[in-house]
Amino acid sequence: MEVASRYKGNFCMDFKDKSGRAVNCKMSCIPVKLCKFPANELTLVAVHGFSTEPMLLLGNLKMQEKERLCHIVTKVYRMR
Repeated sequence: MEVASRYKGNFCMDFKDKSGRAVNCKMSCIPVKLCKFPANELTLVAVHGFSTEPMLLLGNLKMQEKERLCHIVTKVYRMR
């Protein structure tokens, strides 16, 4: 959460929640490594706007376009 709080969202995405209310999310793509697996390059997508705390999504997708990566990861999570 400490890392995510430093990133306030470089990219935006609008959608409707279950009740039909419009929600505007701000997303950031943050490269991270875990202490136990320092060789693995991971991406933390911090999504602000779902609730008071940012939603943190960790993945191993590699993509040059950070905005597209944020959108894909957030949309896939919402679909599940």
